[in-house]
Amino acid sequence: MLNAWFQGSLGFPSGVRASASLTGGLMIIALFLMKPRYPMNGKEANTTVRYFRVFLQDLPYMIMVLGTLLTLAGLYYPIFFLQLNAIKNGINTHLAFYTIAILNGASVLGRVIPNLLADKLGAFNVIIPCIFLSSVLIFCTLAVKDEAGTMIFAILYGFFSGSYASVIGPVVASTADTDSEIGARLGVCFTFTGFGGLIGTPIAGALLSKSFLWWRPTLFSGISVLFGSACFLTTRYLLSRRKRTQWL
Repeated sequence: MLNAWFQGSLGFPSGVRASASLTGGLMIIALFLMKPRYPMNGKEANTTVRYFRVFLQDLPYMIMVLGTLLTLAGLYYPIFFLQLNAIKNGINTHLAFYTIAILNGASVLGRVIPNLLADKLGAFNVIIPCIFLSSVLIFCTLAVKDEAGTMIFAILYGFFSGSYASVIGPVVASTADTDSEIGARLGVCFTFTGFGGLIGTPIAGALLSKSFLWWRPTLFSGISVLFGSACFLTTRYLLSRRKRTQWL
């Protein structure tokens, strides 16, 4: 849809506004449809503040939050620039147009299958290899030059990067000592994670520059996701010692 808007009569500025309006409208509908399933607690704000102070002293949790920030800072680089990279490599523009759709199609499987495994093996045990392989695939973009390689990359990266979006919730929940903490831990984590998504892709675009120096954003994004996987691995190690189990 964005491709059609940007390259059609709307152009880039109006296309961005139309996209923002569509997303905002859907979010407004979602806000009206949502409601709490429990009686409102007047002390809820104080509880959240208290939890936040506790979280700051929880080393495994803070390392995990850093991991989510770093991961999100680099994870979306291939999604935003895959089509452009394919065109620059001389791939037919009509085929390049569908690379994002192919990637998102594979992402559907990546959001379902790893979740089934996480229920049996543990969320950390699933997300760590998926994020690590995503970082490896980001570095591989420098070697992808033809149509077959681009399609294979889109499928593989869509699958492994998609797993992050679905398994990250159970990962955060795994750090909670009680079920009552899960909501607050998710809220605090995603507040900081959002900064990674906010700055990561613009930084990659600036590093790419008008000269299309692909190695620079690839290096930045690949290292960011690689360090993110290292943070998750460290968190898993600390939690396994605390909870005395490897099924995390």
